[in-house]
Amino acid sequence: MLLTPAVLTAPGALEMHFQPIVMVATGRVICHEALARFPGLPGVPIPDVFAAAHARGFGPQLEALAARRALETPDRPRGTVLSVNLSVSTLGCPEVWDLLPDDLSAVVVEITEGELWALGEELDRALARLHDAGARVALDDAGAGYSGLQQLMRVRPDIVKLDRSLVRGVASDPARAALVASFSSFASQTGGAVCAEGIEDAADLRAIADLDVAYAQGYLLGRPAATFAEPTPAAARGVAAALRGGLRALDQAPRDRTTSLGGSVPERLATLIATAAGADRVDLWRLDRRAGELVAVRVPDRDPGARVPLGDVPARAHALAHAEAGQVLRTDVDADRAERRALAAGGYDGVLLVPIEEGGVVLGLVAAYRRRARPWSRETVARVRARALPLASVLSSSGGLSIAEPA
Repeated sequence: MLLTPAVLTAPGALEMHFQPIVMVATGRVICHEALARFPGLPGVPIPDVFAAAHARGFGPQLEALAARRALETPDRPRGTVLSVNLSVSTLGCPEVWDLLPDDLSAVVVEITEGELWALGEELDRALARLHDAGARVALDDAGAGYSGLQQLMRVRPDIVKLDRSLVRGVASDPARAALVASFSSFASQTGGAVCAEGIEDAADLRAIADLDVAYAQGYLLGRPAATFAEPTPAAARGVAAALRGGLRALDQAPRDRTTSLGGSVPERLATLIATAAGADRVDLWRLDRRAGELVAVRVPDRDPGARVPLGDVPARAHALAHAEAGQVLRTDVDADRAERRALAAGGYDGVLLVPIEEGGVVLGLVAAYRRRARPWSRETVARVRARALPLASVLSSSGGLSIAEPA
C-alpha cells in the first residue's frame, strides 16, 4: 500500500493508545505516553510509517495530527500529564504549531536522541519555544547507541528516558547499573529526572529504584491501551511501599529552653544541607522527648524555640521513632494529609525528613523542601546525614532528648 496523506489521515486510519508512566516512589501514574497506531497497516512498524511520511514530505503534519488527537482525548485522569512524540524537525514547521494548544503546561514533549546530531540553532529554537509554552522536554531513547551524555549536556532535558536496551537486565549487570547511575546523577544535578523504559521484570524495577530513577514505564506496569489505563495493580506497589516507608514518603512540624546553637551555625549547616539535598529550603528541628515536641532551631517562618507537638506531625514522629528517613510528595494521595496541606500552603511539592542522631540516640530532624516533585534517593539521604553530623554534636549538648532514648 502506498502511504499517502489521504491513506494515513483518513477516518479510522490513525488511532491513539496510551501507556502509563509510574512514579516509582508512589507506584502511581503521573503521565501517559501517547502512541500512534495504524490499524490498517498490520505488521508495519510504527517508526517505519512515520519515516515513510517524512520521506514523502508530510511527516510533520502526521506527527502534529497524532499529538492533537492525543491532546483531545477525553477523560485523562486528574493530576496526570500527557507525553507526546514530536521530532525537532517537526517543531521547526510553523504550521505545526497552529495544530497545538498555546498552553503546553500539562504536556511532555519527547524528542529522540538520534536526530539531534545534525541540528544546530533549529534545536535551540525548538527547545526555547517548548519551554515558553510551558512544556517539559524529555530526551527519548537515551543510551540507545548514540553519545548519550553529550546530548544530555546539550539539551539539559527535564526528563531522560532510558532506552529499554540499557534498562533490560540492569538488576544482574553491574555495567548497566553503572551507566544508569551516571544518567541519574547527571539528571539530578541539572534539575531533571530519569524514566526507565521497557520495564518487564520486577527485579529490574527494584534495581532502578535503588539507582535514583524516578519514573518507570513498561509492560510490567501497563501496556498501551485505547484508554487512560491504571498500571498493573501490584506491579509497583512493593517497591513504592519500601521507598515510602524507608526513604521516600510518609507528615509535618514546630518551644523549649533556649538552645545553645548560635545563629550562624544553623544557617551554615542549612546551606550545606540544601546543596546536598538539592533543596529550596531546609528547616532544622530539635527533639524534646519529655514534652513530646519538636523545637525550632532554624525554621524560616518560625521563631527559634517555637514548638510543635509530635501528635500534630505523625510522619515526622514516625521518622524520629524509627530513625528512618522518609519523604512526602504532594502528589502522593496516600501520604499524610497534614503534611501535604503544609506543602501546598508553602508552594512546595515535596519534603525530605532525615532524623539527626548520635550514638544511636535521635536528637532532631532535618526537613528539606523542594518546589519540584522529584523524589529523593538513598544516596541523597546519605549526603544529608553527612552534612548534618556537626548539628548532632551541638544538639546533644543542648539538652535535647530522643524518643529512642529510655525515659
